[in-house]
Amino acid sequence: MLLAIWDGDGWKTLLLIAAIILTAYLIVMWIGALVWTYRDVQARTRDPFTHGISVLLVLLFNLPGILLYLILRPKETLAEAYDRRLGAEALLQEIQDQATCPTCRRKISEDFLTCPYCRSGLRVPCASCGRALATTWVACPYCGADRVEPAAPAAAASTMASSQTAGSAATASGEASRRQRRPSTATYTPPAPKPAADTPADGG
Repeated sequence: MLLAIWDGDGWKTLLLIAAIILTAYLIVMWIGALVWTYRDVQARTRDPFTHGISVLLVLLFNLPGILLYLILRPKETLAEAYDRRLGAEALLQEIQDQATCPTCRRKISEDFLTCPYCRSGLRVPCASCGRALATTWVACPYCGADRVEPAAPAAAASTMASSQTAGSAATASGEASRRQRRPSTATYTPPAPKPAADTPADGG
């Protein structure tokens, strides 16, 4: 019986079944490629125009369209781009949080009072506990004491200069008065008498 089917139109039937299976397989692969392309492009960009172009490439060209999409698609997914930006922002924040000297811009520790590279003043010690205080703090966060403002360097310098000037003037005036009061050791020498003029001879 099988030979009779095979001798008749059996091979045509087998070819038809094979063609149907192959066509169904290609259709399933085509639909799967469309779905994969749509999901992949959605994971890589939020641009609706790019979504439409990518799906249209696969819809019209099937396998060549997938190859074109793989060449033209964005390099990284949205999640990968987000992770990369997050890592870069964390690194930038860490760099910004690192204390630096405002003068030479070198890295310093939080408890430095003076920059060890350029000797710039960074903080002042607390008058109560001695901990380093930032210039913008009005109270010590460690002991709660109010911050005592140090004397202004310019005012201190001007006061020192004026005191030095006054001291120098007083010293100079004292020396001048001492020189005036010091008795003279010079002896007075009277002038020598003038010689008498020769008198003229009388008469003759």
